[in-house]
Amino acid sequence: MKKATNESVIIARHINAFLNKYVPSQKSCSSYTLKSYQYALALYIGYLETEKGISAESLGGGCFSRTIIEQWLQWLMEQRGCSPETCNNRLASLRAFLKYLGSREIPFLYLSEDATRIPRKKEVRKKVKGMSKKAVQVLLSVPELSAKAGRRDLALMIIIYSTAARMDEILSLKIKQLHLDVAKPNATIIGKGSKIRTLYLLPKAVSHLKKYLKEFHGVNDRLNGASVFRRNEATAKCSKRGLGRPFQLAVFTSFCGCVFPVL
Repeated sequence: MKKATNESVIIARHINAFLNKYVPSQKSCSSYTLKSYQYALALYIGYLETEKGISAESLGGGCFSRTIIEQWLQWLMEQRGCSPETCNNRLASLRAFLKYLGSREIPFLYLSEDATRIPRKKEVRKKVKGMSKKAVQVLLSVPELSAKAGRRDLALMIIIYSTAARMDEILSLKIKQLHLDVAKPNATIIGKGSKIRTLYLLPKAVSHLKKYLKEFHGVNDRLNGASVFRRNEATAKCSKRGLGRPFQLAVFTSFCGCVFPVL
């Protein structure tokens, strides 16, 4: 077995720290985001080994040059059939790692600078087709309103599609972030990177949310920082797994590019 070089050991240690410590604590706690970073780095290292004859023990700064990265992106498109969107996603993951590496090892800082100059692939904008009014009405009829869980599910589905926010953003939503009694009712959403945006709510969505809050929350929950969709009587948010079937429906219709014409 070939002995690893000093540079390869340093890079390997930083890959491990990036994936296991930095990304979960600083970038995102989402398992899907972490898998995206892991997959991108695995693809790149696999490319180096199979296409360039560079083993993991031989990794060095030169393996992350702009020329090789651009060749890798071309390989992704031609050999793996990746779309421009996927290639841009992989490039973003690699850039994030190189930025992290450069911040920890000054001699590698130039790699991040070079990677930022690589142009993104031109993406083709896809036309989003909304569901018909009848289809949405059928979807909303799925929750069993005679059960408390069903009424919660309906409120969840309504706010998801009236805001078009991510599932994690909605599940992390706290009561104090809902502003329903103002001139323009809205929800304050905290997204990736702690970015804050205001999403306005239409009257029917506001009506549903008010009914839901009255049934599921007490007067002190806003002060206690309770989540809108929580586990039982706890203040902590409900998990995706805890949502069960309604969550599966929400995911399915999200992929359909659904809009909510009835709200």
